[in-house]
Amino acid sequence: MDDNSAPVVFWYHDSMAWLSLLIGPLIWFAMVYSLSIEVAWVSSACAIIIGFFLWLVALGYENPEMAKATIWGIVITIILSLYSAHLTFL
Repeated sequence: MDDNSAPVVFWYHDSMAWLSLLIGPLIWFAMVYSLSIEVAWVSSACAIIIGFFLWLVALGYENPEMAKATIWGIVITIILSLYSAHLTFL
């Protein structure tokens, strides 16, 4: 066993992974609450931009759990945004 190896931290114990996972959906919910569900489809652009920079931070700090959570957060936000776009445009 290598003494220099980092301890294994599960993603659900990592606060940065939770932040990365929830930032996009929270933006969507804030837009739904503040404006309307028909306008919340715009949140996908915000989530993609913020998620990209969070993903770069995760890669810089060599935190693969945060990087994975960021991707999942973007995917969840895109799904929510597609629902909003469906209600708006169809």
